[in-house]
Amino acid sequence: MMDPAVLALATLGLVDSISFMIVAPSLAFYVEKLGGSRDAYGFILSVYSFASFCGKPILGRWSDAQGFLVPYMISISLSNLGGLLYAVAPAFTSTQLTLVALGRILGGLGRANSALGFAYVARALPASERTSVTAILGGVQMIGMAIAPLFSALLANVKFDLCGIQFDNLNSVGLVLFVINFLSQVLVYFLLPDLAPNNSDEASDQDDKESEWSKMLRFICTIPHIGIPFLTIFTFNFNWQFIETALAPASADALGWSPVEVSYVLGAMAILVFLGMTSVHKLSQMGVTDFTLLCYGLMANALGYLLLYSSWQRDASVAAFVVPVFISVGSFAFLGAPNRSLFSKSVDAAPELSGLEGTMQALLSMASSVGGFTAPSVVAHYCLRTPAMVDVSSDAREFTPVALLSPALGFVIFVANMVVGEPEEKVATMTESDEERMCHEDGGMNGVEIMDEATPLNGDRRKSDGDSPLKSIDKMHKSRRRSLLETSYVRGSCTLGPSSEVDIFNTET
Repeated sequence: MMDPAVLALATLGLVDSISFMIVAPSLAFYVEKLGGSRDAYGFILSVYSFASFCGKPILGRWSDAQGFLVPYMISISLSNLGGLLYAVAPAFTSTQLTLVALGRILGGLGRANSALGFAYVARALPASERTSVTAILGGVQMIGMAIAPLFSALLANVKFDLCGIQFDNLNSVGLVLFVINFLSQVLVYFLLPDLAPNNSDEASDQDDKESEWSKMLRFICTIPHIGIPFLTIFTFNFNWQFIETALAPASADALGWSPVEVSYVLGAMAILVFLGMTSVHKLSQMGVTDFTLLCYGLMANALGYLLLYSSWQRDASVAAFVVPVFISVGSFAFLGAPNRSLFSKSVDAAPELSGLEGTMQALLSMASSVGGFTAPSVVAHYCLRTPAMVDVSSDAREFTPVALLSPALGFVIFVANMVVGEPEEKVATMTESDEERMCHEDGGMNGVEIMDEATPLNGDRRKSDGDSPLKSIDKMHKSRRRSLLETSYVRGSCTLGPSSEVDIFNTET
């Protein structure tokens, strides 16, 4: 059975992907119905991603300072409000488009909590389990992308009045957004254990001389094991958007495809990524290292996009179009979770970044967002050839040579990873005096029964800090300067050693 905390995070990922995909097919028609232009449609489409981009560092820093529950509740509430504004916009004649745009802005700010999920996994799980759980969360998001069109089909004939407002297949999407986000909010509140604030006292002297933001920027720019994951996740989203942007116009010119055939390929892409996430989960559990999985993904990605450039030609066979797409898409599962896990290890190994893990995860997500909203313009203007350009070309390719940027990105990052190598996992050692001091700290470790074998950590989050094992975990994080140390508590004593383990996702007794 899936752990309650994983279930809560997976539900959030599912709702996030459905919330995005359920709006995309009907937004253009909704804006047109309300009297908006194509420019208005483009603006409303882009402000969602930009709002998410802006909200990620705020939520990430918030989680470091106050834990995860409050940022989650606030961000999901923003999504709820955004869905309601999207739904009721037609009732306000003079401000219809403004309300739709505001609803999408609030929805984007709410969706910024996707960065919180990765930060939560990085803090709550030992390094050996992060890749597996991140792969599960990514696979669930792919399921959401695959089933979202079903919601559009179910809403096709909707028409009813509620509180004097008429709802149809277009604005009823907002009600669906409200309902699914509210349900996820309830699930998160009751199933996701909150983590104590992650503020470190050790870095206070350094903070007097250097601001937190400049410190994080310095590490990103000077530590390869922290900086390279930013390039990797940028390439991940840029290349994903490359296919989504180019597939429809290129296949229409080369194969005469309609949106129906394109939707089949996009659906198959989501299924393929889900299968890839499952494979990464299994391989990680079998002991395959994150570094090996990532390097495979980078090489497969570079090969797939090179084939994409060379085989997408006018009058090519369907296989020549589809096979490179599937090779490219199959690599994404090996880029996402392993890259996140390696990044988390590198951040954990930097004592100066203690207390800033959530913010660092949010910044990494921002790099992904940059790839997402820059790719469509770059691909459309510089990589794709128009039918007239294909007519006069000597090779009948659908792409210009600029499209080679995509395989080049994958290859360059692969070389960079091979040069710097796999990050080392630092494990702290403790003296007897350290153990005695931790065992006698006030707060519940002084000869008192704290836990029997494995106490579920998703109980009442409102009990006192002194009774909370999460506080003890937080103290150990500070004491060992964010190194990885497995811990267990036994009746009347404190035992520290490599044979024991505290796992927030393990609630079995």
